[in-house]
Amino acid sequence: TTLLPMNQRGSKMRSLVRRGWLSNEHGAWVMTVLPIAVGICTVHPQPIQFLLLAAWTAAYCAFHALSLYWAASPKRRRTYLPAFLTWASIAVVCGVPVIVMHLHAIVRIIIPITLFCAVATYEAFRKRRRSIASHVSSVLASSCTLPLSIWITSESYSQLKLWCAAAAVAAYMLGSIVYVRSLIRGAHKKSVYIVSVSWHLALVVACLTGVLMHILPGGVLLAFVVIALRAILIPALHKIKHLKIPPLVIGLGEYVSCACLFSAVLAIVA
Repeated sequence: TTLLPMNQRGSKMRSLVRRGWLSNEHGAWVMTVLPIAVGICTVHPQPIQFLLLAAWTAAYCAFHALSLYWAASPKRRRTYLPAFLTWASIAVVCGVPVIVMHLHAIVRIIIPITLFCAVATYEAFRKRRRSIASHVSSVLASSCTLPLSIWITSESYSQLKLWCAAAAVAAYMLGSIVYVRSLIRGAHKKSVYIVSVSWHLALVVACLTGVLMHILPGGVLLAFVVIALRAILIPALHKIKHLKIPPLVIGLGEYVSCACLFSAVLAIVA
């Protein structure tokens, strides 16, 4: 086989994005994959977990295409139908075996995940897929897949521990939304930075409370202190005149944050 030149591959990718086959929102991919990936790394990986990951990823892609369909003019809507129908079919094919084989595990998350998905779908139908309600509900729905990804391997894991782990992942991803906004779209808005710092400090206080009440291990507090420091220091340094932080440094910071999140979840579930 012959590899396509870089410009042709970029053109092909842009075409897939334009027709709704793929999302160009990097944060959305992290939101979709991260909770199940954390679940897979928490226990001994099993094939059913990867089937769940495929089903949930395809479901997100189908939802993305449907959101574009609703937002488009009547003449352009047909553009997004092939992507929606294909991804929805893949989600059904991969998801049905998970549901049939692990119905009891599905029942444990069915109420919250249905509620959050309904809110996100309503916001997309109203052409508000970038609203705060849409972002929050999408993150919370995706976070529900973390305990599910572990329960489909063994239902003996503590519900309290797994929901605490899901809350930790949700808190991290919600914080990342405002953190990234404080670096890019809201870089010149002090209010965005204040919201981001306040959220991360509140998480540290919540973790400290959990540790003092012997609900959470000390490793969780340490992990979220590091995550909070990144949310406080990086945007502050970014605002200093003549000091430009390379994207590589910001990206490495996210790798460190993800490593902290993984360690926090492992500490909770252990």
